[in-house]
Amino acid sequence: RQQFSFSSIFIYGHTSSGKTYVMQTLLNTLQLPHVFVNCVEYFTSRLLLEEILIQLQRCSETEQTSRVPCDNFNDFVRLFKQAVASQELQDQTLYIVSNLILVLDRAEQLREMEANILPAFLRLQELTDRNVTVVLLSEIVWELFRPNTGCFEPFTLYFPDYSIGHLQKILSQNHPPEYSADFYAAYINILLGVFYMVCRDLKELQHLAVLNFSKYCEPVVSGEANERDTRKLWKNIEPHLKKAMQTVYLREIS
Repeated sequence: RQQFSFSSIFIYGHTSSGKTYVMQTLLNTLQLPHVFVNCVEYFTSRLLLEEILIQLQRCSETEQTSRVPCDNFNDFVRLFKQAVASQELQDQTLYIVSNLILVLDRAEQLREMEANILPAFLRLQELTDRNVTVVLLSEIVWELFRPNTGCFEPFTLYFPDYSIGHLQKILSQNHPPEYSADFYAAYINILLGVFYMVCRDLKELQHLAVLNFSKYCEPVVSGEANERDTRKLWKNIEPHLKKAMQTVYLREIS
């Protein structure tokens, strides 16, 4: 923890590729002091900076959290240094994770903040003279973030999409207890065979799996087939899956 890390890290990848979960699990497992902020929720620079300061206070069990007025980044740097000094974190890397789960239009909203916000976060280690790393999580590539005036280039990491084998393993873990794991795994294979080419969003696939599983089980519940009659089960579920194909992502849009 006493070693200096990169001043900024930019992690990007498609939605539901595990970026947020991996970062949260890593920070909590290693018990690293950190602040985790969703920039969509705190959509102005003042809200964002004040929330970081509030969470920074919570790193100390004896510190009472209170909202400190922070009108600009100069105030933020001063208050940040005071908060770190008061909690004896000067010799440890403090990880600030700004959870930028944004598509392009949300990135435009981020650019509506003051022009110095993003470049200042990327140089926060230099501005505060503290061992701090800023991690940005996003769904879009860094080239769409880079300001026209130029800024400090972060270390970039890419999270690839889940392969069909990964999705099979993840989705199969959610099988209902009243059915066997092999039976549910066969259902997931059918589901991915239909939807994998048009939808690789893990959350959407989880929703589709829950939504259509009761239809897949109907022949087993009625006694017309057993768990091994894959042909009958496929014929029963096929029209429902084709109908569901027309409504992929519409739930999120609505």
